[in-house]
Amino acid sequence: MRAVTGTRREAQVMVSLDRGEVWIRDEDSYLTPGELRILRMLKRREGRPVPAEILAAQVCDDPAGYGCASPKHHISSLRRKLRHSEERPVIATRRGLGYYLVEGSLSFSEEGD
Repeated sequence: MRAVTGTRREAQVMVSLDRGEVWIRDEDSYLTPGELRILRMLKRREGRPVPAEILAAQVCDDPAGYGCASPKHHISSLRRKLRHSEERPVIATRRGLGYYLVEGSLSFSEEGD
């Protein structure tokens, strides 16, 4: 995990967990509350699988009651927003163990950037 202090144009994909935003070159995208909770959990355990059941609990822990869908749906959406590909994996699956954030695959902005 690393914090990036440069401009967002210097990083291929940069994420602000504080703002719930993804920046890809000059394109901005916003994370849903469920996507944000999952990405925070994956970042805390970067490189280590998080079981789908734990991610499901994160998604369903929404005071407004929105977003309680299968983590598979949110992972798919996150992969699309984070430009996950075979050549550049971001969120990988370890069969039988769960999902994990590939180490070093994303840059995260520091709070207040």
